[in-house]
Amino acid sequence: MLEMLKNLLPTAATEAAHQWDQLFWFLIAVSVAFFLIVMIPLVVFIFKYRKRVGRRPTPIAHNDTIEILWTAIPSVILMGIFAWGWIVYKDLMMGAPSNSMEIKVMAQKWNWTFQYPDGRTTSNELFVPVDIPIKLLITSKSSDVLHSFYVPNFRIKKDAVPGMYNIAWFNSNIVGQHIVFCAEYCGAGHSQMRAKVVVLDPERWDSWQWGKEIDLPEWVGFGGMKLASNSTATSSTKTEANGSLAQNTQVHADLLIKQGEKVFQSKGCIACHSATSDSIGPSYQGLFESNVLLADGRQVVADENYIRESIENPMAKIRKGFENRVMPPYPGQLSDEEFDALVAYIKSNR
Repeated sequence: MLEMLKNLLPTAATEAAHQWDQLFWFLIAVSVAFFLIVMIPLVVFIFKYRKRVGRRPTPIAHNDTIEILWTAIPSVILMGIFAWGWIVYKDLMMGAPSNSMEIKVMAQKWNWTFQYPDGRTTSNELFVPVDIPIKLLITSKSSDVLHSFYVPNFRIKKDAVPGMYNIAWFNSNIVGQHIVFCAEYCGAGHSQMRAKVVVLDPERWDSWQWGKEIDLPEWVGFGGMKLASNSTATSSTKTEANGSLAQNTQVHADLLIKQGEKVFQSKGCIACHSATSDSIGPSYQGLFESNVLLADGRQVVADENYIRESIENPMAKIRKGFENRVMPPYPGQLSDEEFDALVAYIKSNR
């Protein structure tokens, strides 16, 4: 019975998915229990107390104990469900582990592009190692529409919004191919906008990183939704024999930072912003992921979205102490690649 119920849901390929499933089945159990508590006495009373000749209804007096019980018990259960749901949500949605591998996810009609830390990219196939936390930086091209990155086996779904970054993370413990859907209607090709997350064992992951051909693992769940693809794969960018993978990642990061520095200078940002101290505009030294106090008293975290919004629409969140400084908005003046480079440059100044 339990195995049959388990098969009603997609395969749980992460620890977070198991936690969500436990909460889901608890909700089902509570719902069934209360349904039976209400419906069984209802059916019994229909027959036991049906209308008969000479029978008169007996008035029922007020009962404090029953009223307290039917108020207190559901309240405690609901508070427990809220606390349980918040814990699961917080662990999955509120921040990836510090040792996560960061991969950028770019959506556009009608495919997914994945960029890895060493600069290589793949289309509609996301390759990751097993038992390693993966942080996804999800967005959509500025000129595109809204999409949504949904992996049923991981129980994660995040919108890919043009001009905005969303973060999701997972740590898959099951080697295999996992289907990815777009869960937001995005036009004529929406139903075909599918991809896959390929979770590799350490040996195949190492081979793939070095550009060697590998045999892909089997599909996990959703067998009828398989994508048309080869049974083997090769990394799109081969690593030079004289350089380690870590060195390639660092080289790519350095190039992105240098590109961001050039954008910073060419767009005139350097005239008002400094890495050393506040000048006409606030300093960007140590800005990323710091708490920023706004003129209206709010406090926000300077993440990727804050940086991008502050460039495209500086008046949206005015920093305290700079109320009388006017920064020109830059909507549509930077490409997605320039924004990525600029954010990487500001991140590097911690």
